[in-house]
Amino acid sequence: MRFTDRGGLRPERRNGSVTALLDRIGGAVDPRSVTLRWVAPSDAEADARAARLGLFHGLGTELGYRYEAVPVGPEAYRGYYDDAGVNLLWTVWHGIEDEVPVLVDPREPLRSLAGYRTVNETLAAHVARGAPPGAVVACHDYQLLLLPGAIRRRRDDLWISHFSHTPFPARESWARLPHPLVPTLVHGMLGADLLGFQRPAWARRFLECCAELGLAVDHERGLVASGRGRATWVRCYPVTVDGPALATRALAPRVTEWAARTRDGDPRAVIARVDRLDPAKNALRGFEAYARLLNQDAGLAERVRFVACLVPSRERVPAYRDYRDRVRRTVEAVNARHPGAITVHDGDDAERALGVLRAHDVLLVNAVADGMNLVAQEGALLTERDGVTVLSAGTGAADLLPRDATVPLERPRDVEATADALYTALTLPPGRRRAMAARARAAVAHADPVDWLHDQLADIAAIRAGRAPSRLGFPREVGRAVAEGVSVP
Repeated sequence: MRFTDRGGLRPERRNGSVTALLDRIGGAVDPRSVTLRWVAPSDAEADARAARLGLFHGLGTELGYRYEAVPVGPEAYRGYYDDAGVNLLWTVWHGIEDEVPVLVDPREPLRSLAGYRTVNETLAAHVARGAPPGAVVACHDYQLLLLPGAIRRRRDDLWISHFSHTPFPARESWARLPHPLVPTLVHGMLGADLLGFQRPAWARRFLECCAELGLAVDHERGLVASGRGRATWVRCYPVTVDGPALATRALAPRVTEWAARTRDGDPRAVIARVDRLDPAKNALRGFEAYARLLNQDAGLAERVRFVACLVPSRERVPAYRDYRDRVRRTVEAVNARHPGAITVHDGDDAERALGVLRAHDVLLVNAVADGMNLVAQEGALLTERDGVTVLSAGTGAADLLPRDATVPLERPRDVEATADALYTALTLPPGRRRAMAARARAAVAHADPVDWLHDQLADIAAIRAGRAPSRLGFPREVGRAVAEGVSVP
């Protein structure tokens, strides 16, 4: 909820790819067969007042599901989201400790999770009070790693899944954390009956982490013995963009206007990026790679330009403000040497971003590490100029999009390698570009993220019936299917 100028309250959807994904899925669930409640923490006074007044109950018809904001104090929320969420978990889970310092109390490491634990426990208590017997509870993302275990302690009759929209960290990242942070987080996750990841590599990392912690792991079946006679299944469910809905949205008049404005009679090829200003997204090295190309061939600025949509991110965190400023200084330096080489659109404007994606010739997705990165799928679907994506191997989309339909970037931290990949994408023969763009588009054109949820619910139903979940979601099976070009749900 948001306060109006007159002190009233009006509903407002929150931005963010995960929020948009879950909202789309929630609205698609048939309320006649499923009673869906979306529970989320909030430190907003507007949400707290709306909850007291019962205003969220009236949104169900519009949303297609029941939304419940659970008020938590501002201090606990900052500890949950900024301190533990960003400066600890997001940083380590994406391996960007060189950009965002990891904040951990070395003497009492678990104190670093104080606000995070408070919010997870508060949500667990709320769910435990309201969930009917035997209900399915789906927990999402790195902010709620402790939630499955917290719910399990209160209600052992519930069936719990947890899906990680982010990577699971490499050993060199999580092993640096002081004991007992990692065991605490892992055991929180193991309160679930089913754990889902975007990529086989991340599921395998989780299984290997569990083995190093001394837990009984069945790598062949994707199973971890989580104690007290319980076991947790580990599977992969790559998130897809909503292809048909996105294609319809992209035809909106304002999107078409931005597509035309991006070209605006300029014959130069367009390198595009659409990203939050997060160090994990790696915008700085992307601009540095473009600068390297221009410095090697000054005439390139007459043939190629860079158009970026950059969304402010987590500006309460000093390291993020510093990163934003470094990006801006780099852009200014490039434009000082090559006037008009880079156009930056600041702010969160979805229709503008879709217009730029329609108009691109090369899309740069050079994240250090990322969950799925839906932008890579959106660009593949929307390009009107046989656009080709330079795609980081650190993204989930690198598994989902056929390798021969993108220009792979194996070392996204390497500026020279990024510049080489950009040059390759810019100089592809027209026939090759056309074939690559068609292959990438075909991979996502009919995707429906509702299937992603249904696959997880089907696997929970199998577990509930005493059967193993589908092997199509098994870490090794998913990797093999992608490699062979088989459709993966």
